[in-house]
Amino acid sequence: MPNTKETFDSISKNYDLINQLISFGLHRKWKSNFINTVNFYGKVIDIATGTGDIAMEIKKKHPDANLTGYDPSPNMLDIAKKKCIKNDVDFVEGFCEKMPFDDSSFNFATITFGIRNTKSVDNSLVEIKRILKDDGILMIMEFSKTNNVLIKNLYHIYLNFIIPFIGSLFGKYDEYKYLATSIEGFYTKDEMNNILESKNFSLIKNIEYNFGLVTVYIVKNHILKVSKISS
Repeated sequence: MPNTKETFDSISKNYDLINQLISFGLHRKWKSNFINTVNFYGKVIDIATGTGDIAMEIKKKHPDANLTGYDPSPNMLDIAKKKCIKNDVDFVEGFCEKMPFDDSSFNFATITFGIRNTKSVDNSLVEIKRILKDDGILMIMEFSKTNNVLIKNLYHIYLNFIIPFIGSLFGKYDEYKYLATSIEGFYTKDEMNNILESKNFSLIKNIEYNFGLVTVYIVKNHILKVSKISS
């Protein structure tokens, strides 16, 4: 697996534009719907925040919420900070598997199109669980595999030829080839639901877009409480 920090540092300059091209502009609608799904309050962390779109939009819609954008790519965060004109989002650099926040710090955690690029999905979910409050909400939006043979074959062509080609126009063929491969190798909706359940998150809702090729997972955190054994 390539170094994702270096990959995203490399593509940061044209990241927003290429995302617009390869999703045919749909990613903006998906993200807008994602943000409007719940009413955010308290402390909110947007993990794999990239250039900060989700964090800044949540802050705009919920100005009383305290927003943190978290990402391993310093180049991405530099762009996010420049875009954040009001300077009302705290941007922090680091990996999802080990975050510099206290236990039970956040009411909400969001991660859009980022969980598949972590070093370890399992370890990342354990760490997200640690920093979420009891009954805190985790919202994930991610590409997902489909079992529909026709869509799967068409999507294979799109991922392996169209996306890398668009990346090559910006001199980033290898980087977007990797991203396409990471999409095709990720889980189905049901597989990801099972992984979340295994980490003691309870499913509230799934939302599917684009024939099920993009899935939103909204889950609630439950902190296991160990009763003191009396002697």
